[in-house]
Amino acid sequence: MYKFQAACQPPHAWWARPVAARRQRRRQGGSGSSSTLCQAGAKSGDVGQILRDALQQPQQGQNLTYLAAGNWLRGLGIESQPEINRILDIAMNPNSMFTSRDRKQPTNPHARKLDVEADLKPLLAFLQGEAGMSQEQIVKIISAHPALLSYSVPDRLQPFFAYLTGELGLSQQEAASVVQQRPTLVGVEVDNLRRMVGYLLEAGNSREAVLEMLATTL
Repeated sequence: MYKFQAACQPPHAWWARPVAARRQRRRQGGSGSSSTLCQAGAKSGDVGQILRDALQQPQQGQNLTYLAAGNWLRGLGIESQPEINRILDIAMNPNSMFTSRDRKQPTNPHARKLDVEADLKPLLAFLQGEAGMSQEQIVKIISAHPALLSYSVPDRLQPFFAYLTGELGLSQQEAASVVQQRPTLVGVEVDNLRRMVGYLLEAGNSREAVLEMLATTL
């Protein structure tokens, strides 16, 4: 502490100045040649707080990421700030308190820092284009299953919808309807989904019955 105070010491201590110089300095509001950090510490009364604020810069960058993603969600029509906070915490925080307290909502292993341009806009383009979903459907699915925002389009979403419209023979509209009814279905790995559907079909269930199960119970 002594060394830090000495480093912030002005070139000439106040007691070494003539009285007239000290009066002039007071009239000027105490400005002088001390560093910006020392001036800030003098104003706040806590130089240590200035240093702690500097160490929090990475956290501030993270906050800017949340802010940008929140504005993007508002553009979709999600206006409630608590709802935006919940969605982004599940999608971006691997240790989300929302997933840990809700047994129906498993933890999201895909949670990560999401960039609007690199992650969210391509996701929206895929859902509106290749998946054929309306904006209203997308908003409902995101609210019901926020982890969707963290899913990779080429690695998860494209194979998932390709399975629904390819192997299962659903139309684009039918696939979108199934996902809207059961948003968490998107979180199932395609290989696991394929095994479940195969088992149900082999057990004698009709295709229509299996699709109903996909949308309601699986």
